[in-house]
Parts: sequence; C-alpha cells; structure tokens
Amino acid sequence: MMLRDVWPVPTPAGFARAGFALGIIASCLSAVAAEPGSSPRIPTGPTFTKDVAPILQKRCQSCHRAGQVGPFVLETYEQTRKRAKDVMSVVETGSMPPWKPTAGFGPKLKHDPSLTAAEVALLKAWVAAGAPKGDDAAMPPPVRYTDDWSLGPPDLILETAEDYTVTAAGPDIYRCFVVPTKLTKDVYVTAVEYRPGNRRVVHHMQAYIDTEGGGREMDEADPGPGYTSFSGAGVDIAGDMGGWTPGSEPTRLPSGIGRFLPMRSDIILQIHYHPSGKAETDRTKIGVYFSREPVEKTLHWANASSYDFKLPAGNPRVEVKATWYVPVDVDALAVTPHMHQLGRDFKISVRYPDGRTRDLLQIDDWNPSWQNTYYFESPVSLPKGSTVNVIAHFDNSSHARNPHKPPKLIRWGHEASAEMCTGYIGVVKKGQDLTRAGEKDDLFEIFTRQLLKNAFRDQARQQQRKAERANAR
Repeated sequence: MMLRDVWPVPTPAGFARAGFALGIIASCLSAVAAEPGSSPRIPTGPTFTKDVAPILQKRCQSCHRAGQVGPFVLETYEQTRKRAKDVMSVVETGSMPPWKPTAGFGPKLKHDPSLTAAEVALLKAWVAAGAPKGDDAAMPPPVRYTDDWSLGPPDLILETAEDYTVTAAGPDIYRCFVVPTKLTKDVYVTAVEYRPGNRRVVHHMQAYIDTEGGGREMDEADPGPGYTSFSGAGVDIAGDMGGWTPGSEPTRLPSGIGRFLPMRSDIILQIHYHPSGKAETDRTKIGVYFSREPVEKTLHWANASSYDFKLPAGNPRVEVKATWYVPVDVDALAVTPHMHQLGRDFKISVRYPDGRTRDLLQIDDWNPSWQNTYYFESPVSLPKGSTVNVIAHFDNSSHARNPHKPPKLIRWGHEASAEMCTGYIGVVKKGQDLTRAGEKDDLFEIFTRQLLKNAFRDQARQQQRKAERANAR
C-alpha cells in the first residue's frame, strides 16, 4: 500500500521585519554617559550585566549570535545598547522571540520561548533608565554554544551520497534521495535533527522508511542523484521519520515514546527545492538519536487536509476547512499547522463523540518562515469517533507575500507558489505497551488503510461529478 503524504512548505525570511523593528535602540542607550566633570552615576534600577544579559542568554542568543539566523548579534553590552529600543519594541508586541501560537488558546505547550511579563517589564525599565551597563563583575559567563548538532552527537548520521545541483530557475523540484541506514539491529528513535546543506534552496524535507527496496529501484531508473516524486516517497513505505521546515527545531520525544527504525532499512529523504535565481548545490544530512530506554508507544502522524479548494484572485479572506476522523483511541502529543504564502490564520480543534469541543492550537498571524511542531505539555486524549477540525483563512489579494503579481486563482499544489491547508497531528495508540510480549504496533497500518479508503472515496466522488456534468450537457 502506498502512503501519499505531503509535508509543509515555507520560505525562509523570518527575521526581516524583526531586524527592522529592532534598530531603534542606540539613541536611547547612549544616555548613560555622565556629564563632563561630574562623578559617574551608579544605576539604581536594572542594569545590563545583572538583569538584561541573563534574559538575552536565555531567550535571544540562540539566534542572535555570530553566524546564526538573527540579523544582528546581542552578546555584548555595546551590541545590545545599539539595539535597545528595537529590542523593546518587538518584545512588547510579542513578535520576538518568534512564537506564533496564540497565548491562552488550547493546552499548554512545551518549548515556549516567550518572555514573561516580569521580563518584559524589566527590559522596559532598563531602556527607560537609559540602558545602564552596570558592574562588569555582575556579568554572567558567556553561554558556550556549539555549531555542531544542537542535541549533541547523533548515534547515526545519514547524508545524501553526492551534491545535488538545483537549477537557477524553473519549477520547484521534489527530489528523493535513498540513504541506507546499514543498521544491524532494530532501533527506536527519540529524535531526528535535520541539517539542510543549502538553506537558500531547501524549502522543506520529509524522511520515509523503506524496507522493501522500492526507493533503490526508483533511483536506479532515474538519471542523476535520487529520483523525482511529488507525492511522498512514491513507493510503499513502512513509516516515516518526520521532516523539517524553516523555523522548526529538533526535540526529543517524551520518555517511553519513539519511532521504530528497522534493521537494514533505507531512509528516503524527499527534499523540496525552490530555485533561488542562480545555480546552487545542496548536500543535506540528518542526525538520528536512539532511545536509551524501553519504548512502550510509537509516534505516528495523521493529518486533516483539504485538497479541493479555490482561492479567487483578489479575495482577501477565503475560508478553508479540513477534517480528520479518529479511527481508534489515541493520545495526541503534538500538532504541526501548514500553509504557504497566502495563509493568514489557522485554528485546529477537536470535537468529541459526545459533542464536546476542545481547542488545540491557534495562530492569528501566520508566517510561512516560522513553521514549527508544537508539543503539548500533557497528552490530549482523542477517543475513537472524534473529529479533528481545521479552519484556516487565506489572503489572495495584492500584498507583498503574494508570489503572483497580479494575483491569480490559486488551488492546492506542491509548489511554493500554490497553497496547502493541513493540520498534522502526532499521536500514539492509547494503551499500547510494546514491552509486552506479542504486542504489535499497527497504528501506521490503520492510518494507511484509512488514507486509501478516503482516496478511493474521493476518486469515486470525482467520477460521479464528471458523469453528472456530462449528463447535464
């Protein structure tokens, strides 16, 4: 059976507006200097060394340091003083640190980097006081970052066999690369870290597990590195290893939960390339981290997707809905919303069999440059018969993010210039305990059967509509 899955699509540009907003700081911070001939003033309020630097280290420097994605560096007093008002502006509006979910909507989420109200108030007081430096002795030691793998050395590094050349122009490219794992035993995986070789052209990627050699056959029949497939791996797969979009960060799964990776399997790495205007090369790799403890449950991804929608040219607000029917009792661990350039807002919720509803996630200001997977602090129970519902809105009027000038009718499509509306949801089967003898993980098979059933149903509906239109003539 063939699982045809699609992974989100974005365009890296995330810090541009933040960089503009953060440039106001310098004028305010220079007020710290003392009058000529007077004694230096001793700050009585918050200072950089004692109060501000710890916040920057905790909330900002992972991106705003040398060589990282932030458009400027916030590691020293002098660097921060020049940006003080800008920093204040974006933290007050909540646009930095980047965290798109609407506060207070749905279950509490892990990994939220947002500043607390107390931290915002402290920064505001520091800027208002003229951004004093404070005592050098109070400065915390610098955080020791590494440009290596963010989760530490992986247990297994998988890399495409050779460079792939992306043409300067032309349509988007969906290329699948087959990477043998060479594992001598079955393993469970707790995390996967993706490292795009060239972020200028790597739009997103998805990794599939191949145990039957179908990917190798496709690769041999297609000239050049890898093979072309727009719809997932293009062959029967045994599972997946997640994926990457700009803004996503690697994370370890909760204790007792993993992804199954069979011995001697291949990873089919599907990479969506978007030409940059000049010829580029890419050689991407992924780091795989094995579970160090017994795994009771395996993580699988389902989705609520809409494929049959139209976004009329010039319409600033088009609503699109999608639904996923829950076929068996599961616990939801995470959600990944996905749209492209025309997306404006996104909401995902669940309706239970008894009619109750529960919100899961909302994004009021969609930004395709900051797509992420959002993990719940506690699992959300989804009993069989529940429906996961997505409501999203798109803006196909003339605006800077619209790739078509003038706007034109847009439908669903793989390309970055088309649109998607998908709510991915990561789940485990309720009550599953793979440490018990004879326990089987059949959730992937259940989802695959459901996907094929829906595909046959949709095909039958399309044929019926064609027949009705033909008879109407």
